[in-house]
Formats: sequence, C-alpha cells, structure tokens
Amino acid sequence: MKLHQVKSHKRQYCKDAIVIVSLILLIVMAMLVRPKAKPIVQRDIEQAIGIPYMIDTIPESKKRPGQHRKIKYIVVHNTANPISTARGERDYLMNITNTSSTSWHLAVDEREIVEAVPLNEVAHHAGSAEGNEHGIGIEICESGNYEQSEENAVKLIAYLMKYYKIPLSRVTTHQNFTGKDCPRLLLDHWDEFLEKIEVEFSGF
Repeated sequence: MKLHQVKSHKRQYCKDAIVIVSLILLIVMAMLVRPKAKPIVQRDIEQAIGIPYMIDTIPESKKRPGQHRKIKYIVVHNTANPISTARGERDYLMNITNTSSTSWHLAVDEREIVEAVPLNEVAHHAGSAEGNEHGIGIEICESGNYEQSEENAVKLIAYLMKYYKIPLSRVTTHQNFTGKDCPRLLLDHWDEFLEKIEVEFSGF
C-alpha cells in the first residue's frame, strides 16, 4: 500500500473514531439528564374532572425551593384543620406568622382545587427526602362537606395518575413515609378510597 493511501486510511479511522466517541458521549449525557415533569394545564384538568382548578402559586422561598424533579408518588394528607378551605390553606402558606418550611402542591375542598406549588417542583410535605423530592402533596380539607372533598380528591388523583403515568401502588399516605397519623380521616377506609380511584382512573 502506498504511503498516501496509508495516511488516508488513518485519517478516515480518526474521523470514524471521533464520530463513535461523540455518539457514546451523547448517549451517556441523555441517560444522565433527569427528565422534567410537565406542569398541569388548567383548562385540560378542569374539563377532564369537572372541578374548578385554581393556579395560585406562592413565590419561591424555603416553602417553594424551585427545584424541578421527577414525579414518582402521589402523597395524600388531611389538613387537620376542620374550618379551613383550600383557599384558606393556600393563604396560610403566605401568612407572615407561618415561618415553617412545610408546604404542599394541591389543596382540595368541596368546591375547588388550589395549586400552591407547581407539581413539577419540590414541596416539603412528606417528612422525608424521598416523599418531598418525588411526591405530589395533596391536602384534603376537613371543612364543609368532607365526603364531597374526598370525592373531588378521587377525581384529581385519578387524573394525575394518568397525566404523570403513576401507578395506583404509588398513591400513598403521609403515614407511609413517617408514621404520622395522616391523612387522619382517611386511614380507616384507605383501601376503599384506592378502589374509588381505580374505578375513576378506568374511565379516563
């Protein structure tokens, strides 16, 4: 083989090697980048579940660190406040006397759903890193017609399961993460609650 042919082959090998290495690097980077969960579209969820869905997110703070994450769970709570509405729960997050970092994503009452922290961001509600970083925190209000609030929560959770591809096995309680007696009004009929969600989910 002539010298110029050898050099030509070497150049081609180098080009091929660069292409292969570049492809490998792109694949590795794609695997390392964590997908960001998409935010809820207000119009779509209201049409799907027939309940007013108000987006009124709090500013970034220790309650809302602004950290995007992958969603794995739906974590259910009760407010432990027999007189507060979904709107009242959201407003309390902004009360200057409330210096806690505790927060949540959604509050549900008999009339509406209020989003206080975007669902694709971290909120501090589960008492554990895993639950906070990967769970959607839902507060079911205890005021008013509580049975209706639970029914609204069933529809909401079924929609979120479909939207974020979350299995029923990852719809869980606050108690599951920390042992706390929460959601206190739901624990004695949790299995029935899950059955209702499963039925609602099958209708989407």
